[in-house]
Amino acid sequence: MGSTTITTLLTAPPYFMTAFTAMFVAWNSDRLKERGWHITGPMVVTVVGYIISVATLRPAARYTASFLYIGGSFSANPLVITWAVSTLGRTPEKRAAGTAVVNVMGFIGNLVTPFFFPSSHEPRYLMAMLLMMAWSCVTVGCALFLKWLLRRGNRRLKEEAELQGTPYVPYTT
Repeated sequence: MGSTTITTLLTAPPYFMTAFTAMFVAWNSDRLKERGWHITGPMVVTVVGYIISVATLRPAARYTASFLYIGGSFSANPLVITWAVSTLGRTPEKRAAGTAVVNVMGFIGNLVTPFFFPSSHEPRYLMAMLLMMAWSCVTVGCALFLKWLLRRGNRRLKEEAELQGTPYVPYTT
């Protein structure tokens, strides 16, 4: 087998592992009715993967790091979408519009990240790794901020429900 065939075959294991990890994270998030920590945790793992990739050029370490940053980011993605849609509005129309906006915004990364990898930056791709690490940190910060906002909102919803005698239907935090 040629080196390009081996390289191609080596790209599959991180994605296979990610498929199982993403299913477990989503299942556990639904079971616990919690989204914030289930997004933050995998994204912190993603950041660790990028730190390893920035710190070394050793192929084994960078390959291991790819399991971390692919697994972390792809495990958090489905939760980001479901969490955003479930908190954007309580009517079907708002949720439908929110789903479209979140999907469009989510695909912007697919459009711009190829430009992070100019061939002049190989083999380290420092700019790409640092930019993706930075955006992963922004995701962690946004998830924690949204979790905090929703907890505040849930306190208000509970007070209103008790005052009006209506059922308390909290946001998933």
